[in-house]
Amino acid sequence: MTRSLWSLLGMLLALVCWAGPAGAGIPDQTNSFYVPQAGLDYGNPLEGDEATPYFRACPNNDEGASLPLAARVKVVIRDSSGAPMSGIPGTDICVLLNGGTATQGFSGIGADSIAADPLWSGGSVGGCPALRCIQADAPSDANGVTYITFSGPGGVRDSNRKWGHYDSELPVYVMGFKIPGRLTSTATNGSYVLRIKNFDNAGSLLTILNSAERVTISDLNPVQVAFSTGSSSYWLDFDGDGEVGLADLNMIRYHFNHRCNIPNNP
Repeated sequence: MTRSLWSLLGMLLALVCWAGPAGAGIPDQTNSFYVPQAGLDYGNPLEGDEATPYFRACPNNDEGASLPLAARVKVVIRDSSGAPMSGIPGTDICVLLNGGTATQGFSGIGADSIAADPLWSGGSVGGCPALRCIQADAPSDANGVTYITFSGPGGVRDSNRKWGHYDSELPVYVMGFKIPGRLTSTATNGSYVLRIKNFDNAGSLLTILNSAERVTISDLNPVQVAFSTGSSSYWLDFDGDGEVGLADLNMIRYHFNHRCNIPNNP
């Protein structure tokens, strides 16, 4: 059985345990949602368009310009009556990843253009983890709220949270149910889809050993060209200001030659 199937089986088992009689205690996909946030003060966060410019990562998760200001999503979990669901373990609340592409031998219901497995990135002994669930910082609280801070709980680097490349959607699942995003807490469900830019923007999707989760000249050159020509690119606009500017070029230059086990290992 593949690792993706094991992950799916685990979520299904968790769902059975939580659902109970007549499906009680199931997250409702209309009342539940996640919202992008940033800022070290979780009680007074940046939210929506003020937060998403910080959704950018280095495959080494090495802080600095990578996932700064505790970049995260706030997850609000409610049942069909609108009541908050508390005590859901953080392991059952995930940004779900497949580990790689179908061409690379991965499958599942998670993001399939994210490189997050040692198979093509240097091996597990090299500090490149097999990441499938970017899990919540803590169980859901009395208000049914928790956070998935991408770099690690509270914004503290977790060496097991390393990945390369990007995807048009990083799905958020609670107890096996995919829940929608909101741009802000008061916006409508479906108004936001989670995306995280990556300094590893060009590679990581091929079946070449040691090619994934690294920032190479193939990643740097498109940024240099876009900056020099004034071209626009959503995925290369790391600071989210609407253009590929000097700040974007300097960011990827700083992370040039970084990979999942360099400079920090693990």
